Order: sequence, then C-alpha cells, then structure tokens
Amino acid sequence: MVNVAEISASAHSCPFERNVIRLGLGRNIKRDIVFVRVITDDGRVGYGEAHHGQNPTAMAEIVRGIGSLLIGADPLDSEGIWDRVNHQQIVTHGLGAGSIMALSGIDIALWDLKGKILGQPVYRLMGGAQRKVRAYAGGLSLGFQPLDSLAKEVAALLAQGYTAIKMRVGDTTKRDAERVGHIRKTFGDALDIAVDAATRYAEHDIPAVVRYCEENRVYWIEEPFTPDNIPAYQKLARHTAIPLAAGENHYARPAFRALFEARAIAIVQPDCCKSGGLSEVKKIAEMAAAWHLPLAPHTSHSIISNAASVHLLSALPNGLIYEADVAPVNPFRTELATVPFGVVDGYIEPRDAPGLGIEINEAVLAAYPAIPGPCYVP
Repeated sequence: MVNVAEISASAHSCPFERNVIRLGLGRNIKRDIVFVRVITDDGRVGYGEAHHGQNPTAMAEIVRGIGSLLIGADPLDSEGIWDRVNHQQIVTHGLGAGSIMALSGIDIALWDLKGKILGQPVYRLMGGAQRKVRAYAGGLSLGFQPLDSLAKEVAALLAQGYTAIKMRVGDTTKRDAERVGHIRKTFGDALDIAVDAATRYAEHDIPAVVRYCEENRVYWIEEPFTPDNIPAYQKLARHTAIPLAAGENHYARPAFRALFEARAIAIVQPDCCKSGGLSEVKKIAEMAAAWHLPLAPHTSHSIISNAASVHLLSALPNGLIYEADVAPVNPFRTELATVPFGVVDGYIEPRDAPGLGIEINEAVLAAYPAIPGPCYVP
C-alpha cells in the first residue's frame, strides 16, 4: 500500500507584453497557474491545478496548508480525503472559495495519481469511455476590439474547424450588440455564438440584452450577473428563451443546489479547478442531470485543467461541450506537456493513457516565476 508523502504547490505567471485582451473584468495582463503535485512514498506523482483566485502566491500557500493535513493518507481514497478537508477546513469555517480552489487542485492530482497507480485513464475510473467531445473556442479570446479585427480572429478559428465560439460582452449593451451582430452577419447562421458577460450586466440591462441576443440567435448567455444575484437570473430567464449559463464562480454542491432550486440557469458551468475538483464536479453534474440540465464545464488555465475537463466530459451522459482556450499566448497549455493534445477539427478526446494521460515537463515552469497580485486590471 502506498501513502501520500508530500503535497506541494507553486505559483507561476506569464506576463503579456502584447496580446492583451480586454473583457468585462478589465485588461488581462498575465496568465497565472497554481501547479499542484501529490507525491507518494514510492515516488509516484499526480499533477493538479488549482485556480489562482486572482492571487496565485496566496493560493499556493493555501494548497500547501491543506496538503499538510493529508500526509500519510491513502491516495486512492479521494472521496475520504475530500470529505476530511471539507469537514476540517471548509464547512466548519464557512464555505471559503480559497479552500475549495485549493482542494480542487489536490483532488485533480489525486485522480491523476489514482490512474497512474491503477494503470487506467481517469475517464475509465469515472465510468466513462474515450470519446470525441465537441469544442468551442473560448478562454482568453474574442474580447473587446474593433469589428474588423474581431472578424479576422473568428475567421481564423473557423479555419481550424471550430463551429462554436464564445464572445466577450459586458462592455456596453450597444457595443456588445454591434460586435455580436457583426459576427452573426459575417459568418451566418451555421456558427453557434455564446456570449460571456463576466458578471458585468445589471437588471436594467435586461431589455437590451434580450433584444440583441434573440436577434442574433445566441447559443447561451453566460454569467450576466454576479453569482449572488439569483433574482436577476430568474428575471432574465422569464424574459428570454435563450439559455442562461453560470457556475464557474460557484463553489461546491450547496451553491449549485441553490441555482437549481431557483431554476436560475439552463446550462451548468462548474470549473474542475475552482468548484471542488473532479470528485465534486462529477457530483454537481449528477445533480444537474436530476434537473435535466447539461454540463459545459469552464476550463481554467493549463493543460492539466484541459485534460481534467475532457476526462470529465467523457464520463458524463449530460456533458454538452468543451471549452478550448484559444489564446495565442499560453505556455501552460502549449509547453507544459511533453506530448500536447488539443482540439482537432472542432473536437477533442482524452488520451488513452493512465491518469490524466499527460506527461508533464516541470522544467518549463522555471521560466515563469510567480508575479503576485491579480491578472486583471481596470
């Protein structure tokens, strides 16, 4: 029997000198990841990613603190570990987003480690099969920019095989409508266009949002309001048939239970690196299935998050679509794995290899020391 011998976490940042994207949260000036390692006493390593929470160095410290409680644990007991941390660090001290994000990274690493110990890919351990999943172009892309450059970016994505994209809105409803309308007119009805407001709309925006989204046959409206404003979600849902999507800023099952009971959303978007790891997001997906809701998980920043989302979707009967980060600069997606995988002709599938199926080159991280502080600035 093997045991957990060490849990480590480190923060890493890639600053942007160019390719700065503007969106509802502000300007994105750097890419951050919190890199998690769970090591057994016989030297095997599982890799995970915790969302940076706009403060990567602090998040790495939280992971290390929680990890210190788990030395000697059975790495196959991911359910027991999750429950132990939940009772010791989360429910007894309030549902802290930082603790949930930290636990998310540890849980993903435990699943990777479990697969390596048992010689099975994560999707199979979760009851799934290797399958191709439709992808949409998302992540840090398609931000606030002139119409001609926006159309050029979309054209390049369609040339890669994407048939669905997510545009950034939450600027002003007038400029949002102009951008979405231009892309719909330019590329026609065959393209699925989701929009993401990054929580920047208010209730008085509802008439204008409904108008431009329905006129342009939007695929979904993502995070129109702040996560706590469930009444606004309910109000918008009453005024449009366009599906509302949310979940990347909701943490663990209790938060999603509130969304489901309020019938506030139609598409569920937990993030494996934020909402409790693979263990918890699979449970959220099963809850969603009981409400007849599809899951379109939000994908975080590195190849680890990418792989976790694909394995999850390969194990879900209500999985809808995969979010591909198509940002032109993201070394944590393009350099961190020795054998990268990604979207081909608009689809992605997990690798048929133990754990998450990716070989990590840790040496890459040395070139990206942590830069404390938020990655978005006004």
